[in-house]
Amino acid sequence: MRKIEEEEIKENWPSAVEGDLEHPELGFIHYWTGEQRGRIVLRFSYEGQAEGESEKMFFINLSQEAWVLSHISTFKSQDSKLKLMKIQSFKEQDELIKKYRSLIDLFLESRKKRNHF
Repeated sequence: MRKIEEEEIKENWPSAVEGDLEHPELGFIHYWTGEQRGRIVLRFSYEGQAEGESEKMFFINLSQEAWVLSHISTFKSQDSKLKLMKIQSFKEQDELIKKYRSLIDLFLESRKKRNHF
C-alpha cells in the first residue's frame, strides 16, 4: 500500500479549516476540521504520531452536555483515487478513541472559547 501524501488529502477535503493547539504532553497539534449542524469531523497531526494515524478522521456528534463519537474513518488509496473508508474494527476504534480523547476534548474546549465571542 502506498503512503498517502498530505496534498492528496487537502485536495479531497478542500473545505477543511486548519488550526493549531498546544497539548500538555504531545506539544503542538495541527488539526483540520469541518462542521455542519452539530456534527464535527476532526483530523490531527503532530510530531511523533504513529504512522498512518494522521489519516484518521473522527466523526463526532455534539449535544449540549457532551460529545459522542459517531465513527472513525481513514483515507485509503483505491483505484488511484483517495477514498474515505469507515473503520469496522471495534477494537481499533476503542484504541484510537482512548489515544485521541484528550485531543478531541482540547479541540472542543478551544472551539467553545472561540464561539463565545
